Amino acid sequence: MKQKIVIGNWKNYLDVHETLELATKISNEEIQDNIKLMISPCNLYLNKVNQILKETSVEVIGQNITSYESSSDTGGVTAIGLKNIGVNRSIIGHSEVRKRNKTFKSEDILKQIIPAKFNFVLCFETIEQIPFNILNNDFEIILAYEPVWAIGTGETASIEHINEIHSLVKAELLGLNLEIPVLYGGSVNPNNSNEILTQELVDGVLVGGASTKYEDLHKIINSI
Repeated sequence: MKQKIVIGNWKNYLDVHETLELATKISNEEIQDNIKLMISPCNLYLNKVNQILKETSVEVIGQNITSYESSSDTGGVTAIGLKNIGVNRSIIGHSEVRKRNKTFKSEDILKQIIPAKFNFVLCFETIEQIPFNILNNDFEIILAYEPVWAIGTGETASIEHINEIHSLVKAELLGLNLEIPVLYGGSVNPNNSNEILTQELVDGVLVGGASTKYEDLHKIINSI
């Protein structure tokens, strides 16, 4: 089986003590070669988590970017700022970000970071939200399908639905000769991770709440 990507999006579920405790447990995890694990902690704790996991195969990534480089971006998170602390990838366009910013368009931030080849995970709820025309194979781009009704609700999309959406996206990518993995996110947990991860059209999973519990995360990354 090809390597699958598992991303743990910790959102703001954990305080600083819980975050560092979980990161320390993960640092001792033996991760199999068929899994690439990424962890996305709260931005406040990114540097501390990165220091804990820097000697492991686990990649620490950001939760959001508001600009590539801007000295007047009050309250924002810049790609340059992330790179300065050794973080070279971020989630972009999560539904919770889109909900806060009704005018959010993926193209606005992607046009800033793609020329700089800053790695990213672009979340989408509909295929129309993917700007296929500006994507390329020059660096590591990941797409993550997250039906908004499945995020944090405990309701996971059916395997048939997941495969249908992933098939459509991969057909678009193939037509443009783009080699970009497509993940699924939306109430992924230890009970459904094996079935989802073993689908040929699914290149990995973006996990929310379950990734903040060590035993659940352990079971997910060892479910295939």
